[in-house]
Amino acid sequence: QFPPKALELLKDLNLWVFHSKDDVIFPVKCSDNLVASLRKVNIRPDRVRYTRYEKDQEGFTGAVKGHSTGITASKLPDIYEWMLGL
Repeated sequence: QFPPKALELLKDLNLWVFHSKDDVIFPVKCSDNLVASLRKVNIRPDRVRYTRYEKDQEGFTGAVKGHSTGITASKLPDIYEWMLGL
């Protein structure tokens, strides 16, 4: 569960969440829950985008497996178009 105040502060923002199912540092269910909660309180649920990878796109292994979505996201041309379109 997320604190109501946090959801209130985030509800009208454009957000794009990236996560990998095999993240060994931060469970993907946390992002799943965040996105679901934000879509429920957001007047425009389409403002919350979610890219959920099944496995680490950068091939990270060991103690950082699945925790490279920031690198992956930075390689996507769409992310920059999305940011400039806000």
